[in-house]
Amino acid sequence: MVNFKKLGIILTSTAFSVGVLSPMAQASANVKESPERVAIQVDSKETKVTKSMLVKQVQTLFGDKFNFVTENDFNMGQGHYYNGDKTVRYELFFHKTIDGKDVYGGFTFKGDDLELENFHYQPANVADAIYPAKYSKDEAKKVAEDFLKKMPNTANYKFREDLMYDDFGFSRPISEPISYSFVYSPTHNGVPFSDESLNIHVLANGEIMGMYRDTESTSKATFDSLEQKKSEADILAQIRENLSVELRYYIDYNYGTDEAIAKLVYVPTNFMGVNALNGQWQTMNGFTSQVPKTKGVEKLSAQPLEPRKKNLTLAEVEELAQSLLKVDSDKVKLRIESIDEIENENGETIYSVNYMYDSGNRGVGASFEVNKATGELISFWDISDEALEKDEKVEPISKDAALEKALGYLKEWAPSYIHNYSKPIEDPIYDKYSKQYYFSFPRIVNGIAVVGDEISVNIGADGKLQGLNVSNRKVDNWPSVNKAVSADKAKAMYSDDAKLNLQYAKQDGEGNNHYNLVYSPVYNGSLFNVVDATTGEWLHKIDDSKELPAISHPTAGGELTYLLRQNVLNVKDPANFNADTAVTKGEALKILVKSLSWGHDYGRGNDKQSFKNIDKKHPLYGTVEQAVSMGMLQPADQFAEDATLTRQELAEWLVRVLDLEKVAKHSDIYKLNFTDAGSIDPAYAGYVALVSAMGLMDAQQNKFNATEKVTYADLAVSTVRLAKAVNENNSSRNYW
Repeated sequence: MVNFKKLGIILTSTAFSVGVLSPMAQASANVKESPERVAIQVDSKETKVTKSMLVKQVQTLFGDKFNFVTENDFNMGQGHYYNGDKTVRYELFFHKTIDGKDVYGGFTFKGDDLELENFHYQPANVADAIYPAKYSKDEAKKVAEDFLKKMPNTANYKFREDLMYDDFGFSRPISEPISYSFVYSPTHNGVPFSDESLNIHVLANGEIMGMYRDTESTSKATFDSLEQKKSEADILAQIRENLSVELRYYIDYNYGTDEAIAKLVYVPTNFMGVNALNGQWQTMNGFTSQVPKTKGVEKLSAQPLEPRKKNLTLAEVEELAQSLLKVDSDKVKLRIESIDEIENENGETIYSVNYMYDSGNRGVGASFEVNKATGELISFWDISDEALEKDEKVEPISKDAALEKALGYLKEWAPSYIHNYSKPIEDPIYDKYSKQYYFSFPRIVNGIAVVGDEISVNIGADGKLQGLNVSNRKVDNWPSVNKAVSADKAKAMYSDDAKLNLQYAKQDGEGNNHYNLVYSPVYNGSLFNVVDATTGEWLHKIDDSKELPAISHPTAGGELTYLLRQNVLNVKDPANFNADTAVTKGEALKILVKSLSWGHDYGRGNDKQSFKNIDKKHPLYGTVEQAVSMGMLQPADQFAEDATLTRQELAEWLVRVLDLEKVAKHSDIYKLNFTDAGSIDPAYAGYVALVSAMGLMDAQQNKFNATEKVTYADLAVSTVRLAKAVNENNSSRNYW
């Protein structure tokens, strides 16, 4: 989690807008990251598209689904386009409150035909999407397919199981609705396109909650002939004959906890596929007859270099920004919007500089980051060309010249990092649309390149620095190379499990409308799979539903299994787990907090300490402080983490989560009809009455058993019921 410390300087009050296309989590070094997309606003006088036209498009596509939203409820954003894509987009959105619930949605249409590119929708009632969900994944897929049929020009789309992704480490609060995602690709003659897709997201109550479309028109496209393709068996034999594997460290990043975990993996030969017509190898830079080889690692600097500027001051940051962002034009004005101090995932203090280029009737904005301790640039993307609307025909410098430029910029802007990084081990990519070279300098640990932890440098065709990003995740443990399974075993796994997917792929280049037939290797069911060198198993297992563990219990089996599969309950041996065991306060707190929050590390950057025995070094610190912010706990001298949680104590926690403590404290207004009401501590009477009335906790034979232990089974049932109550009461105010 990133923590902001406002410096108290807002240099202008003008808002800025920036569009970002986040790179997808990647399991292979062969996948190219997308650069930042800068939204460039279009003057309203230059377009004839109106709000009424967009509302009509919504009605055409969705029928009466959004009839509860009037035209006056909708708002229209300003038209915009992106660098490298001049197609104009138009946004329409709404936000209403219905029965105390927030209902909102947004739509993006593009081009003259106002094609729906994406939309998102949050309905008011999602109770049926909370466990136990009304719709299974298979039932939701049928909903997605019915919706796809209503979309224009999608009759040739095909479901892509090989492109299914996991949740990227997020621990979803179970108070949030369950949703499913389905990916479809357009096809030609039944063959899917490799780099085009349409994603549909369905709530577990059957509501479509979102769609994103990344496809292109094929009206001018040409395609390789299926009749001319080589046999799958021949190509598979070619791949197996030339297959090799290499060790890499792979960073598995948990975006929920901000934790980076290193895994030792074997990656296959550096190619993406094989041309189905001529057998050439497909790389990021096109096709080649030579088998792609990976270069060995070579450090950028044998010794550590001095930082650029130690202990950078606020004034020096502003001076740096003015110099770095300066443009040679009287028509464009640079404005430094604000400078913030933030703490990154490594606990380092970073200056984040927000800025904007304004040319009167249009503007573009972005931000860059500088390490305060070293004065070095760690995140930068040059958008000045967009502000100046340059479209010059520049003959690109050579690949070698661009590499020399990149090395020079690294020594100038990030010198203290580079001794831990290698020269590129893969060929750079030259993108003809953006007219940039993309270089990746991988981090080196134990002499091995790290996938997912690199310095990226973008060099323009004219040699100008277009982008720089330093990724240097804090990782506590790097798996030992000595414990890796043999390369021969990994190679055999790739060879034995390899299958081929036939796809159409279009190579980069202006005016290129030809699609090549390509056989893409699929390893154990995924296009992006790798072998875990430590376990000797595939890192990504396909169709895990057949292997998911379950917990058996006569009254709470479903709830326990659900919490286990949602990573809320941590059980090493589910088959032999005794759910009737008493749960400690510490364990119960972890389960409740994790079930209702996104799993961030709440302790980082926090100066609070609510209990004397739970300091920042304590494993429960983040959980305890989050529980305090949620209102579940109140600061006190000690937190008895190892004490058994009683039923009346759990009742108090549940009521506090729902922000009903003030009501519960009026214990004199409640009448407890339990036969053992006399054993309930008067201080807990109101809490017990409320949880009983709300169905959050059950009595047994009309006894509440207030001082009895809470078992894991009891807690699982109450946790699931609490999550539904939180959602229904819109009570997630402090759960982030």
